[in-house]
Amino acid sequence: MLEGNPGWMSDFLEEMGLPASAAFQGYVLYHRESDSFVADAPDPSFPHYVKPCAWAHRYPYIMLARDAAMDMEDGMQVQVLFRLGGQFLAYPI
Repeated sequence: MLEGNPGWMSDFLEEMGLPASAAFQGYVLYHRESDSFVADAPDPSFPHYVKPCAWAHRYPYIMLARDAAMDMEDGMQVQVLFRLGGQFLAYPI
């Protein structure tokens, strides 16, 4: 498991070409059809979509995000979320 390796984040940042100062924020779900991210919703069976990615619901582990994506409608994509200074970057994985 990638997340079990203590150096996985620095290796991942280097592979993506991101600066070492990029702060991992979690994993988010992106819905391709609506071009939006899934936010917290009172009823998980009816997802609420938001833009920008900073407002998306964050999962601490990729497996949790993957399981949530599989429980939702088709077209969900797991993306990793980083904070770069005052901006956010979501990147598909």
